[in-house]
Amino acid sequence: LLIEKAVSTKTRVIAPVDFTGRPAEMDAIMAAAKKHNLVVVEDAAHALGAVYKGKNIGSIADMTIFSFHPVKHITTGEGGAVATDDPVYYQELLKFRSHGITKEQGQLAELHGDWYYEMQTLGYNYRMTDIQCALGISQLDKLDRFVEKRRRIAGEYRERLAGLAEYLELPGDNTDASWHLYVIKVKSGPAERKRLYDYLHTRRVGVQVHYLPVYWHPYYRELGYKKGLCPRAEEFYSKALSLPIFPRMTREDMDRVCEELYRFFEVSRK
Repeated sequence: LLIEKAVSTKTRVIAPVDFTGRPAEMDAIMAAAKKHNLVVVEDAAHALGAVYKGKNIGSIADMTIFSFHPVKHITTGEGGAVATDDPVYYQELLKFRSHGITKEQGQLAELHGDWYYEMQTLGYNYRMTDIQCALGISQLDKLDRFVEKRRRIAGEYRERLAGLAEYLELPGDNTDASWHLYVIKVKSGPAERKRLYDYLHTRRVGVQVHYLPVYWHPYYRELGYKKGLCPRAEEFYSKALSLPIFPRMTREDMDRVCEELYRFFEVSRK
């Protein structure tokens, strides 16, 4: 693992990202963390409902974060959650989300009465509203259905776009992924990717590019980060194009996306 080479005496956390809803190699990551006494905080913002070797994402890492933004698998309007089965992390997270405050009697330095609470650490106002929580709980009942539809759409893309293998690299088949995004790669590179992006937008097909390497943003460039730092991420960015994928996507939507891709590359459907 490249992780092993990157670990130094300053390393405290490994933060794998389940990009597009496809789980990272969690067995190897957890083993590396155990070897070096590190904490694993899994970024599963794309991966609610995904499964890794029979285990639900959210049950493997020390802490796992999920996003409930409106474009994700379920939504609370905005916000997210952290999942953990570690009681120490759990108590610290409760304080962190609420101004560093606790009312747990076993944690208080003093006790003046049932009303008493203490701010014990620096925290923030990261609590969801009750309305957001109610919306999220109602959405959970739909999660399995939403994920299954995304998996079906990903499978159909893979089957329907097989005739464009000369031009496009499709993501590998992964039946346990939750497919927040479906990202193809335009083999010939960034110029062709831009032409395809522009063409599809003129045809009202909502494609997008995910993502610009983080250290290319001006904030990080001003801190001294330079292009070339992560060549694989840069190569991926230069060719990546996300196709529409969402639970209410119809067969007609799928037909139109695929037809426009074939038309752009002037390849006849078989």
